[in-house]
Amino acid sequence: MGAVAGGPAAPCRGARIGISLYTAHRAGNERAMRHALPHARPGQVIGLLGGSFDPPHEGHLHISREALKRFALDRLWWLVSPGNPLKRQGPAPLVARMAAARAMVDHPRMAATDFEARAGTRYTAETLAALMAAYPGVRFVWLMGADNLAQFHHWQDWRSIIETVPVGVLARPGQRISARMSPAARIYGHARIAGRDARALGRADAPAWCFVNVPMMDISSTHLRARVAAQTGENVSGAERNADCTGRAASVKFGS
Repeated sequence: MGAVAGGPAAPCRGARIGISLYTAHRAGNERAMRHALPHARPGQVIGLLGGSFDPPHEGHLHISREALKRFALDRLWWLVSPGNPLKRQGPAPLVARMAAARAMVDHPRMAATDFEARAGTRYTAETLAALMAAYPGVRFVWLMGADNLAQFHHWQDWRSIIETVPVGVLARPGQRISARMSPAARIYGHARIAGRDARALGRADAPAWCFVNVPMMDISSTHLRARVAAQTGENVSGAERNADCTGRAASVKFGS
């Protein structure tokens, strides 16, 4: 989802950190990144926010904090995607986006991970299977925006996703109609949890999904990439918000 209407706001401290690290690492070396995987205990509820984070910014933090609170998550992980090999021009190198994402994460219950690159998965359904194998007993919740719910039925093995883990849908006020009219929402209407019961989502058995409205921030990855291009003269092209070949939004666009 795009940013709310209005002129672009001056970048906050978090956005400036993201921009500076993003530009520094785009021109940096390509050495492989080896970070320890996030820790999780059996029984914990972990929210998963997947995307390119190209670059990460305050909007990502905002929606992550909202998800932690609304869905009563124990932890929330940013799944920084390795990129789309079928796109002619993909996002910045993973090493750059991971460094920027780790610098942006400012919450003790949040973490950024390159799990998908480590596991070699391309599709969300594959990633979830790999995560559940790596973290037995952990309860995962997939997080998405209302725009992604509208096209969810186009994702690879989308039924497997919603029948494997609960799905939390976050959106700006006013986007309920398109989300409710989506094929996925109609097919799994019986599995919907009311917004007032959102905190129970993580403990629900799949299939289960919940739609909540959240306020959005006037900041976007697209805007920040344009700012980088203006500052450096480099044509910074990243994946756009439409669903990519991996069956998910190439960039996290929850007001971002």
